[in-house]
Amino acid sequence: MAADDEYYAFDNESLLRSRNSANGNLQRGESLVRRDRNDFTNPANPHHYYAQKAQQQRENGQVQVQESIPLEDMGRGKKKSAPTKEPPTSLSIWQVYCYIITFWAPAPLLSLFGMAKKERQFAWREKIALLSVIFYAGTIVAYLTFGFTKTVCGSQVLRLRNNEVSGSYLIINGKSYDLDSSSHPAAAGIESGTNVLYPPINAGGMDASFLFQNVNGNCKGLITPKDNCSIPYDNDEDLAWYFPCKLTAQDGSTKPNFTVSEYYDGWACHTSQDARDAYYSLDAAAEVYYTWDDIKNSTRNLVVYNGHVLDLDLLNWLQTDDLDYPSLFDQLRDAKLQGYDISLVLSDSFERSAARCLSEIIRVGEIDSSTIGCLASQVVLYISLVFILSVVFIKFFISCYFRWVVARKQGAYTVSNKTMNQHAKDIEDWSENINARGPIKKIDPSMRSGGQRRVSAFDLIRRNSMMLLNDKTDDPNDKFRGMTTMTTQSYLKPNPADPIQGTSAFQSPFTNDLISSSNNLETLDATIIHPDVVAQPPVDFMPTTYPLIHTICFVTCYSEDEQGLRTTLDSLATTDYPNSHKLIMVVCDGLIKGSGNDLTTPEIALSMVDDFVVPPEEVEPHSYVAVASGSKRHNMAKIYAGFYRYDNSSIEPELQQRVPMIVIVKCGTPDEQGSMKPGNRGKRDSQVILMSFLQRLTFEERMTVFEYQLLKNIWQITGLMADFYELVLMVDADTKVFPDSLTHMAAEMVKDPEIMGLCGETKIANKGESWVSWIQVFEYYISHHQAKAFESVFGSVTCLPGCFSIYRIKAPKGADGYWVPILANPDIVERYSDNDTGTLHKKNLLLLGEDRFLSSLMLRTFPKRKQVFLPKAACKTIVPNSFSVLLSQRRRWINSTVHNLMELVLIKDLCGSFCFSMQFVIGMELVGTLVLPLAICFTIYVIIFAIVSRPVPIITLVLLGVILGLPGLLIVVTASRWSYLGWMIIYIIALPIWNFVLPVYAYWKFDDFSWGDTRTIAGGNKSAAHDEEVGEFDHSKIRMRTWREFEKEERMKAKGQGQHSRLGSILNLDLMPEVSNSDRDDHRSF
Repeated sequence: MAADDEYYAFDNESLLRSRNSANGNLQRGESLVRRDRNDFTNPANPHHYYAQKAQQQRENGQVQVQESIPLEDMGRGKKKSAPTKEPPTSLSIWQVYCYIITFWAPAPLLSLFGMAKKERQFAWREKIALLSVIFYAGTIVAYLTFGFTKTVCGSQVLRLRNNEVSGSYLIINGKSYDLDSSSHPAAAGIESGTNVLYPPINAGGMDASFLFQNVNGNCKGLITPKDNCSIPYDNDEDLAWYFPCKLTAQDGSTKPNFTVSEYYDGWACHTSQDARDAYYSLDAAAEVYYTWDDIKNSTRNLVVYNGHVLDLDLLNWLQTDDLDYPSLFDQLRDAKLQGYDISLVLSDSFERSAARCLSEIIRVGEIDSSTIGCLASQVVLYISLVFILSVVFIKFFISCYFRWVVARKQGAYTVSNKTMNQHAKDIEDWSENINARGPIKKIDPSMRSGGQRRVSAFDLIRRNSMMLLNDKTDDPNDKFRGMTTMTTQSYLKPNPADPIQGTSAFQSPFTNDLISSSNNLETLDATIIHPDVVAQPPVDFMPTTYPLIHTICFVTCYSEDEQGLRTTLDSLATTDYPNSHKLIMVVCDGLIKGSGNDLTTPEIALSMVDDFVVPPEEVEPHSYVAVASGSKRHNMAKIYAGFYRYDNSSIEPELQQRVPMIVIVKCGTPDEQGSMKPGNRGKRDSQVILMSFLQRLTFEERMTVFEYQLLKNIWQITGLMADFYELVLMVDADTKVFPDSLTHMAAEMVKDPEIMGLCGETKIANKGESWVSWIQVFEYYISHHQAKAFESVFGSVTCLPGCFSIYRIKAPKGADGYWVPILANPDIVERYSDNDTGTLHKKNLLLLGEDRFLSSLMLRTFPKRKQVFLPKAACKTIVPNSFSVLLSQRRRWINSTVHNLMELVLIKDLCGSFCFSMQFVIGMELVGTLVLPLAICFTIYVIIFAIVSRPVPIITLVLLGVILGLPGLLIVVTASRWSYLGWMIIYIIALPIWNFVLPVYAYWKFDDFSWGDTRTIAGGNKSAAHDEEVGEFDHSKIRMRTWREFEKEERMKAKGQGQHSRLGSILNLDLMPEVSNSDRDDHRSF
């Protein structure tokens, strides 16, 4: 890294360097292992955008622009606000493959099938290409499962164990021949058509090797006739036989017999050409084999040479009066080598030739052994078996460890396993009904609206400033036990260095200066704070022994009904987390009326807000840059601020807390007011509204008027600058949160600053509604308590569900006041707000699985930080109760899972290495997901094969039983109710749906980027997709300034309207709630 670089890599996550280090020329050396880590100019580098921001901050400092500036100059370097899509100069390898695999489908043909646009056609080509990749993966898995053994091991010959050959076989030279239906031609003593296996010959099960002797082969020149030899031989000394032509018992018990046949000498030796041809035409039905125990424990003189079993006692049958033979034969017979392998003993050329001769004349069978290929297939089989079982058992035991050791220590307090089980039962009872309310704690009367004693705004400012900055103890570090939040840092270090600029940033949020310059402004105008703002408790108020942390409860809604939205907001408003540290923010994605609703979703949301800062009818829309293409990038939204309005029928007045609430309504530009869904840009756009706002606030970048108004509204209803918020709880509008969940989530985040995101458990509230909901109960359970529990131990939960997860906006770094932006990191925001979805991969990531992509993006940018699962936190939701809706939902989930796993498997910095790494586990999960349909087919085949075949494949059935049975054991170990065993049986019965129907449907719909029937609206769901480019983006109407410039402008306007009269009205203001001393003593009142 160059010496003049103005950013520095800490743990591969932040690019901060203190000025003291910079001045001292301290710098980090370049990585010798992965040099690309420090190449921040590469857009593929996970910290590319952060490096740009840091560099711009160093180059520009605190740039103060006095006039409105165009959108192009929004602090994003040279990136244009409305880039034009330029055609690529060359095709990538993937694109070339897509065109090759779909060469048979030219563009005109695709146009006839409704795919007129080039992008739509290429998406289809990519789908076919991906299906081909799935086919390749399935073929490889099928080959390894069924074809590999047959390839390397070949077709095995039937093998019969010695002394167990039945009477339907005849043994010749160690091979068994099936002669049960044979007939012998007429010969001396044998009638035509006689079967030699039966009377009068009775050769069945006998050894007929001496009747078909292998002569004049390898023994030529070793066994020669004597001068007085009675065995016929020719001029080349080729002999007719070596042994008397007799049948012997297969157990070798027959004693040598040299008597001449009654018919003629050489009878039954089959020396004629016709007899030999008939013999050679026979196919051996089986091989006779011997085990090593057979050889060692036999009464016969058996040895092994090159895998052949030789009976040295058969040398006693050699006609020694007629033949000369090597003395080595007698030496081997008399050397007591029984049970040994003499392959290495016979080492010189003569000995080896003699051994080959013996293998031809006294071989009785083969040693029980396998070929190299068969051994290789067995090794692969057992390694695979051990590996699969290891993964299954490791996941099981780690999941149990998480449940019994880790989970009970998580959250706000450590509990016993008994208490943990009771808490799980309470959650289970609460989740049985979607409208059931959790156990809400009683609220101190001072925290309810109405009846408070009022004080002036300046009194509150002065009191809180003293509380935050001057109320120090002798040893403040002991008070917070080394844990850092924005509040504790302001308390302990009132003027630490700015994390980017090195300037003072963490002043009290309660300061005010109406006439200060924009350079000195640290907060907005305190006189505009709402009179009933919830007062901040003392800094040392820690109801759970952990410092409190300010949290935004972020709710995205689309077409929900009033009951669904009401129960969600009730659950957030009544959490036992102090309402001084939580802000509910609801984003309505367009002017949408849900199917069956009388009001639009924004109207429903606004009906739940009371005590508005600005009357709703006076709120004006403001422009912002949306995550869309073309003219849709320009969108407008309104911001409403007030406090949550309860329904007394659902929450009793004595349980109602005063909770600040922001409602953002994306209303669209005037040009789209006549469309079906004005303002609708999707859930990702709603999330980016907040993320982009937090990024600009963190880096003090220029922001739009809309973002400044958001900052202002937060200030008005909380009395806090938005940069004091450190967490964002993301909740869907159809999700209900258990009352103590936020407390546990926030406490876990405070305890471990390395955690950048965590999720709780999602429970199903309509378990028994239909068979479709039945089959999902165990699937939800196992995905949390096995998959997420396993990943959580390693801090790498790959999917934080968008319906119920909490993210860290920024994390403390060291003791010098530095903060690392996490969710507000430019590398996260820029990539998550990418509107270039030109490939099928990007469309699946950004349009279908944006929640999962955000989790993947966090792991990619911060691989050394943690994403964990917190079972103490729970929510409940309604799952699809019809198969069509389930099919639509799982299509999106499966496809997004596949594409996100493709992203995660490329992350090299996850924990572990090689086979013992999260990267390897993710790779296995990716392959497993792709071949799911094939896997269930194999499973069904194995079950059927085990029923009808013999012998039963024990190993395969054991493996299948372990894979399916361990989740059941996990239920016994971890579940709070035995009913989950019943849900597991239902899930197993439905495995063909989960592993075949849903994946096959999802894969065939790879190029379908719609949300289907999961959310329905009045008038239908058909409309243009968010990624469809219509028109051009006009940025001329969007003003960009820093918040200080906006604030200075407003203060100048207020000063021009009469500063003295305004101050007088403020000094007489008696609208702010007074925090009594008794309230401070009773910390539960906050």
